[in-house]
Order: sequence, then structure tokens, then C-alpha cells
Amino acid sequence: MTTLSEEEFYLLALNSVEGIGAIRANLLLNKFETSKNIFEINSKEIKSNKQSIPEKIIDQILSKTTLKNAEEEINFCQKNNIDIVTIHSKEYPSRLKFMEDRPLILFKKGNIYPNIKKTIAIVGTRKSTEYGHKFLENFFAELASVQDLAVISGLAHGIDYKGHSLSIEHKIPTIAVMGLALNKIYPSQNTNLAKNILKENGGWLTETNSTDKTTQGVFPRRNRIIAGLSDVLFVVETDVKGGSVITAHLANEYSKEVFALPGRITDAQSRGCNDLIQKNLAQIVNSPSDIIDFMNWQSASNKKISKAIEIDFEGSANQKKVLDLIRVHPKIELEKISNDSQIPHSQLVEILLELELEGWIHTLPGNKYELI
Repeated sequence: MTTLSEEEFYLLALNSVEGIGAIRANLLLNKFETSKNIFEINSKEIKSNKQSIPEKIIDQILSKTTLKNAEEEINFCQKNNIDIVTIHSKEYPSRLKFMEDRPLILFKKGNIYPNIKKTIAIVGTRKSTEYGHKFLENFFAELASVQDLAVISGLAHGIDYKGHSLSIEHKIPTIAVMGLALNKIYPSQNTNLAKNILKENGGWLTETNSTDKTTQGVFPRRNRIIAGLSDVLFVVETDVKGGSVITAHLANEYSKEVFALPGRITDAQSRGCNDLIQKNLAQIVNSPSDIIDFMNWQSASNKKISKAIEIDFEGSANQKKVLDLIRVHPKIELEKISNDSQIPHSQLVEILLELELEGWIHTLPGNKYELI
């Protein structure tokens, strides 16, 4: 179990103040420098803060009951094998550190990969369809080759469930960001999935402590953590008012890359994705390789082959240019090779044929190419 320093204990106490919110808590922390200082000042000093602090919150900060609540939270975490992660902890995710609404405290089980090189959040509707599921199956078949990657989602029904399940199937670490405290899984039908996440070296994460008795607002707060943890957010299926749309807006505010899977205009589950694309709030995904190519997430196998190209390849400059494009963009389409290389089409077709006959590349369905 995590051992808290004195400063971290007061952070936990500040986090337990009902209604304080992450932005206000961070503003107080910035003004008074340490969490302990916040609990040792008087009401006049707190009121001098630029942002108005409600009397109810001031009363809680000045009350000894708040410190007692922090002690009870520690006992709760010890009883339920939950780790407490503060902004001062090595386990605190690096991607959250510079958010103005960063959570001061996180509660976790398992591994949350705070400094992993690549992250993708998979979000979408609870009423997902075979269309979204099938696309994710094809997407994860390609995603499995990406090294140093973690998949983030919210353990809800539908797309979240599918994203976590496929992560486990393809041995990709996955982190379930939950809205409620970690002693109970919500929804309860996903308990076995949650346990399998831990078995496969993934983790559970929440900002909510055990004394938060309400569910109001916890899921929007959860969504900001999902957005914050991601390098890229992929909205698979959602209606225009779905929680995933909120998460996409948050990801844009945090300057994350956002993608959406388009669908038929008559399908409710695709209306939100289409709307995000139309409003330039998400990039369109036409094939499973689009995100991987855009993020330049090369697979381990392609990295090894690239070294072989540099050492062994003795072809023309144009052949080398084509091979480099295929190395950087696995499963690249003929049209993209033509546009990026600026090689005349008739000459390009001849080069591709020569490279295939010499055993450097092979052709995939849809006029796509990859290295052998």
C-alpha cells in the first residue's frame, strides 16, 4: 500500500472537501503553495483568494472533521487494496500533470502506466452495433503490433467493453477509468472484465473517493481524465448528445488528436461521429491504419526491416523513396505513395512491381502495400 507523506495526507484531505472541484483546489494550492498551508490558515486568508470560495467549503477546510475523513479514506483504501496516487507520486500520470483541472488525488488498482510512450482512448456509445465492433476488431489486429502502447476506456457497456476486451485479447495494456470508487464495479455486469484487466497487467483508475455518495457529475469528471490520459481519442460510435461527444470536446481543449468513425446519416449511433467530423472537431477514419499512420506508430517488425533497407538495399533513389514511405506508413495506399513521392504513376507502378518481385514488399487488398 502507498505510504503518504504529510503533504500528501493534506492533499487527500483537500480532495475530500465536498464541492471544491479540481480547478478551485488547484488554484488554492497554487496560492498557498502547500496543501498543509491551506488547512492552517484562517477564513479571512482563504476568502482573499481571487476565486470566490463558498462558505460551506471554507467551513469544511477549517473543520477537524475533514482531516478525520482523510484518515478514514486511508483505512478504506488499505481495506480494499487500493493505492492512493497524489500529484507528488511517481505513479501520477505525466499526461495529467499540466492540466489546470488535474485531479490532486487518484485511486488505482493494478498498473496505470504513468509514463508509457503511446496512449489511445477508445470511447463510444453503450448501444454499440456490429458495425463499430467489426471495425474495432480490424483496428486492434493492426494496433497489436504497436509497441509501448496503452488503451484507455471507461468500462461502460458497448464500445468501452469492446475496447477493453480486444486489448486483453491482443495483449495490449488497458486502463479502465471509472466514475465511482474502486470497491465496487459499475456496471456490475462488467465485473469479470474488470478482473481480467488486472490479471492481464492493466489497471483501474478513479478520482472518486469512498465518501462521495452521489453519482452527479462523476462521469463528466471521469471523461476529462480519459481525454487527458490520451495522446489520441478515437470516437467509434455515438449519438450527438452522447458522453463521448463531451469527451471529444475535452480532448480538443487539451490539444489531443481526435478521430471519429463515420457512419450512415440514418444511424443514431453514427450521428455524433458524423457531426464531430463535419465541425472539424475530429478527423475522419476510413481504414484501421489511418490513426496508426497519422501518429507514426511504427510496429516493431517495420523498425527492424528499416535497418535492413539502410544496410542492404542497393536500388535506385526512387525505389528507396518508395520503400521509406511504406516503412513509415505500413499498409499504405497506392494513391498516397503517388502523392507523397511525386513519382509519375506509370513509373511508380513499375517500381512497385520490381520491389515486389525482388522480395521487399507485397501487395494487400485495396491497392495497399507493406514491407515483407
